[in-house]
Amino acid sequence: MISNLPFLLVVTCVIIQVAPPTANEGVPAVTDDSAEQVDVAKDVQVDPINSDDRIERRLQEIMEATGWFDAPQVRVDRGVAFITGTADTKRHQEWAEATAMNTSDVVAVVNRTTVAKRPLWNVAPAIASLQELSRDTTEALPLVAVAIFIAILSYYLATFSASLTRRLARNRIDNQLLRQVLGNVVGVLMFIIGVYVALRVSGLTRLAITLLGGTGLVGLALGFAFRDIAENYLASILISLHHPFRVGDLIEVEGAVGFVRKVTTRGTVLNTLEGNQIQMPNSTVYKGKITNYTATPLSRREFTVGIGFDDSITKAQTILMEVLTQHNAVVVDPAPMVIVQSLGSATVNLNVLYWFDQTKHSPLKISSSVIRQAKQRLTEAEITMPDEAREIVFPAGVPVNIIEEVIKPRKTSQPEVQQQEPEASIGEGDLSTEQQKVMQVTCEDDTIENKTNLIG
Repeated sequence: MISNLPFLLVVTCVIIQVAPPTANEGVPAVTDDSAEQVDVAKDVQVDPINSDDRIERRLQEIMEATGWFDAPQVRVDRGVAFITGTADTKRHQEWAEATAMNTSDVVAVVNRTTVAKRPLWNVAPAIASLQELSRDTTEALPLVAVAIFIAILSYYLATFSASLTRRLARNRIDNQLLRQVLGNVVGVLMFIIGVYVALRVSGLTRLAITLLGGTGLVGLALGFAFRDIAENYLASILISLHHPFRVGDLIEVEGAVGFVRKVTTRGTVLNTLEGNQIQMPNSTVYKGKITNYTATPLSRREFTVGIGFDDSITKAQTILMEVLTQHNAVVVDPAPMVIVQSLGSATVNLNVLYWFDQTKHSPLKISSSVIRQAKQRLTEAEITMPDEAREIVFPAGVPVNIIEEVIKPRKTSQPEVQQQEPEASIGEGDLSTEQQKVMQVTCEDDTIENKTNLIG
């Protein structure tokens, strides 16, 4: 009995009771088709000594369990596995071959499976994408609602912040445009912060970062696209800071003469003496040559009078100086002047210069009044004002006939007393400036009145 013990141990070690495999034993993990890599089991555990039937049944169960194959068939002959059927994708076809090859006691695999051809008009992926999109949209609706509420709240908060900033800066900054720009900057910053928070709440973090990071690039692109608008806006700021003119000043810019009515962020509005309205870009006004006729209250005007060579120049100068000094609109400091300008072909030309307050009187009316009175006083003093001499040449000569005529003495009569010229005639009016009348021409223009004036 003891002598047979080694033999019994050997038999016991060789003959091993094989337990039937469980349902999940040796089945590799089935992964989704969208996975980047399909994990294949390196070894399908069966008994060390397997029959072809056991291997065949095991592989058949695995292929049917995946659901990736249509009519799969597995046949094993002396360790060689023959696989047939139709795989849904090329990857699953290769997976079946690798799984069979890694099964124990399989020495070779003959893969006869084919890949199913997809139909040309397969809308299943599109439907699946739409279903997934609708599901994601439904899940994101609460977040979107909260984000919209935050964006609306940030808009009103930005408006209130801008208004509050302008109100607080009113006592420290006198310039209206600077207060407006400061309020706009605070409002825009508040609104951008609110939009960023709204995007973060809605889950669009990357878009929020892009919004903040791309603000400078967007501003640069808009600066190039709207260069003229930005230039006019900056020019309006500089005009409001430097104050080259004020509302009501009579200025000349690029050949246009008119009273300043308003300066907006886009342009400067002028009312011409003819009653027309001119809108000039602020960049043109700021970079151009500005002549401000009303920057100082006093202005000088002049005109020329030609008297005869036989007349006394000193007498004519005295008469003209009396006209200027006695005129209520002509100021005495600076004093008026009457100087000899030139000797013409038939006249001695006198240049008359005088000063007046242009904030009270009209240049056109004052000039008319002074010239009218000067003409009357020179005529009363029998100072001639001849026309320019003209030379007429008669090539064939001019026949002259002498006719005797009895000259009868004229009856002496009293010299006619000429009426003194008034200082202001009916044509000139009251000699006041036309500023108010010109400014009233477009007082009802809504396109101008509704815009904010940036200067005082």
